[in-house]
Amino acid sequence: MLDAIDMLLLSPCGSGCLEPHWEVAIHSAAELFNSARPIGRLACVARAFQYFLSGGKHRKLKVGEMHTGCIQSLSEGLRRVNLSELRSLSIDLSAAGHEWRTRQDIERAVRNLSCSLREASSLQALSVRMAAFDNSMERLRLSADTWGCLVNGLFALAGFGKLKALELSSFTIKEQTGRQLRRAVSSPESESSENQAAMMGRSLTAASPSFTQVISRMSMLDTLTLTSDEIYPSTACLLSQSLAKLVHLKTVDLSRNHITQEAMNAVHEALPATTELRGVQNQTVFC
Repeated sequence: MLDAIDMLLLSPCGSGCLEPHWEVAIHSAAELFNSARPIGRLACVARAFQYFLSGGKHRKLKVGEMHTGCIQSLSEGLRRVNLSELRSLSIDLSAAGHEWRTRQDIERAVRNLSCSLREASSLQALSVRMAAFDNSMERLRLSADTWGCLVNGLFALAGFGKLKALELSSFTIKEQTGRQLRRAVSSPESESSENQAAMMGRSLTAASPSFTQVISRMSMLDTLTLTSDEIYPSTACLLSQSLAKLVHLKTVDLSRNHITQEAMNAVHEALPATTELRGVQNQTVFC
């Protein structure tokens, strides 16, 4: 069955020729010219399309949105699109039936994403849902150096002042000191992880920002989702101090973590009166 992009380009007319169907064009154009896959396919039709749909120093595709649940397509997409044009990026590795990848593959993908965030100057929405288990059915937790790379990428992203929605699900969010991060980088798990850490530019030092410090820099944030991230009371209390600085915040979802009622109360009190806090009764607390 032809999808919207095929119909737009190959709608039949009475003479047996192929021409765009104006009704399809009107209703589909907004979606087609914003998503990665249709833009990529359209750019392959003719060099003229490719020229007008690409830009930047290396003439990469101008894409407004990118949604994927595949590590390979994520890597290819980040390599081929003009990151400065990207406004929404959604990565879901948690969906049933997704490709099973090794821990090294997933960490490499996160590092690649972290580097890309440094160029995503127009990004307004970022969603990353990690897989709970790797291909050996072991609980998937990022190494300290990979998590540090992601935090540094988020720090650069916060500096652009455009991000309005952030979702990180199935991570392990714990505040770590610069000393811990330096130790992780000095003994990488593999040569590839060492190279990726070097790409982040030797920024994992004692002055490296913490995750909660990065959150406090996201001044335009209105939606924050941190679910199934193994957040404990100590991290939640630090998070509450950062959330108090975000005046545009409308929704905070902390469902499926390990936050006590006392810590949730501290988060609630720190939020603006108009902000909705979700997940108060959906916590797993160990006595």
